[in-house]
Amino acid sequence: MIMQSRISSNTNLTAFSREGKRRMDQLIPIYAEAGYKDLDLNFCEMMNPDSPLLSDAADEYVGSLARLKEEYGLNYIQAHAPYPRDYAALPDEGKLKSDKAILRSMEFAARLGIPHIVVHPIAGTADANIRYFASLLERQKEPIVIAIENMETGSGICAAEDLMEIADALHPCAGICLDTGHAHIAGEDIPAFINRTGSLLIGTHIADNNGKEDQHLLPGFGTIRWEDVMKAFRTSGYRGFLNFECMFFSRNMPQLLSSEIARLSLMIGDWLLSL
Repeated sequence: MIMQSRISSNTNLTAFSREGKRRMDQLIPIYAEAGYKDLDLNFCEMMNPDSPLLSDAADEYVGSLARLKEEYGLNYIQAHAPYPRDYAALPDEGKLKSDKAILRSMEFAARLGIPHIVVHPIAGTADANIRYFASLLERQKEPIVIAIENMETGSGICAAEDLMEIADALHPCAGICLDTGHAHIAGEDIPAFINRTGSLLIGTHIADNNGKEDQHLLPGFGTIRWEDVMKAFRTSGYRGFLNFECMFFSRNMPQLLSSEIARLSLMIGDWLLSL
C-alpha cells in the first residue's frame, strides 16, 4: 500500500521522454491519476523560449494550473524558480532578464498559494548571495519564502554552513532546500547536512546518482545510502516533504509509460518512508 503522506514530486518527473518535452499542465493529470496528492511546480519551464509563462498567455496558463489543483484535489507544496546558469558571467541586461524571470515565478507561485519556492544560489561567497537574494526579496510583488538549494560543485554554494549563513541573514523570508543528488556529488555527508540545518531545512530535492554526475535518478538507482539519510530525517525532526526531482530517470522511455513511472516513484517513496 502506498503511503502518500510526505511524498511529493516535481512536475518534471516524466517531462522528458523519447517523444520530447511536455508542460506542467499536460503532466499534472497523469501524476494525480497515478496517486500523487502533493506536487512541486517546475517554473524552470520559463527557461524554454517558447514557454507560455513568458508570453501574454502566462496568466491563462497559471489559471489552468489553479483549475487542475482544484479538479484533482492537489496540494502545490513547493515550486522551483528558473535560474541563471552562470549569473556572474551575464551582462547587465542578462542579469535583469534573469531576475525578472525569477521574480515572475515567485509571483506565480504566491498566486497559487505555494508556501516557498526553490532558488539556486549564485557562484561566489555567502555574503554575495545574501546581497543578491535580499535585492530580489525587496523587489517581489507577492510575499513568498525562498528555499536556497545546495549546489554540486565547488564553484557554487555547497556546504550546510554557507546555506545556513544565507538563510539566517534573510530570516524569516528564507530557508534551505537540500538536494541529495547535489550533496552526493559534492562529497557532503548528507545525514550530517540534515542534522546541521535543523529548522532551516524547509524543502528537499530527493534524487540519486553515481556520486559523479547529476543524473536525477529515483532513489535506489544510484549509490546514496538511503537508510542513513532516512534515519537523519527522522532523528532531526524534519517533517517536510520528501520531494522527488528525478526527471532524467525516464527521459529515454516512451510517454505511454508515464503512469507506470509515476506509480513506481510512489512505491519507492513508500520504501523510503518505511526506513
